[in-house]
Amino acid sequence: MSKTLSQLDQCRGKLMRMPRFVKRAVVAATATGGMVVFASTPALASADLTVHVHDCGVCSTHGYGWFKADPEAGLPGDALKACDLDADTYAITAWLYNRDTGNLIRKVSTAGHAANYCTPWATGNIAEQTPVWLKVCTTKGSTEYLCNSDNGWA
Repeated sequence: MSKTLSQLDQCRGKLMRMPRFVKRAVVAATATGGMVVFASTPALASADLTVHVHDCGVCSTHGYGWFKADPEAGLPGDALKACDLDADTYAITAWLYNRDTGNLIRKVSTAGHAANYCTPWATGNIAEQTPVWLKVCTTKGSTEYLCNSDNGWA
C-alpha cells in the first residue's frame, strides 16, 4: 500500500515512532562507533626532526641538526647528528632536550671540522613517547648566533 502525497504531508513535523529493535541497534552502533573512535585514536608517534639553522625556503642553509627517532634502513634510533654545510668559520651545534623536564639529553657539534662535515650519530635509549625539543645554532666557541628549533617525540 502506497501513501499519497497528502498522507506524507501529514507526517511532516511529527515524530515518527521507531521500533524498539531499531532504537537498540542505533544505540549499540553509536556506542560501538564511539569506542572504535576512542580505541583507534593514535598515540603520539615518534618522528624524525630536521631543523635548519635558519628556516628560509629559497636560501641556502648553514647547516642543520637531525634527530632520528626510530631505527630504519641501517640508521640508529634515538640518535642525533649535526651537519655543517657552509665554510664560514662557524660550527653547527644541536641540542636535544626533554620538553617535560628541560634536561639536556644529548649535544653534538661540528666545531673543529671543516665545512661539509656531519658529526657521527650520538645515540642512547630514550623512552618511547618522550617529548623532545631540538635546538640548532651556528656557534663560535660558546656563543650562539643563528638558531632555530622544533618539537617532536622520541
